[in-house]
Amino acid sequence: RATLLSLPSTVVRLGDGTPVAWAFLGLDGTLMTLHVEEPYRGKGLAKTLARRLMRDHLKNYGDDGWGAADVFVSNMKSQAVCKSLGGKLSWIVSW
Repeated sequence: RATLLSLPSTVVRLGDGTPVAWAFLGLDGTLMTLHVEEPYRGKGLAKTLARRLMRDHLKNYGDDGWGAADVFVSNMKSQAVCKSLGGKLSWIVSW
């Protein structure tokens, strides 16, 4: 819990405070969590959250301008979000 609370994050909440979308950068600066609740998908929230989080916090991990995301190989929707942000597949790791 302490680790999760220490990570850079951002959230979209409804007027009543209910979170509907959130994102976290991992300890290594990767986009490790990006989630939008089902009724709010397809509205650009994932892209907006990822862009904001990376713009505001990637500089704390280095100054090379690079970012990364860990995306499951069959998660086509997450891959599409990453591509919409200018990302490209660089390598696949499995274990």
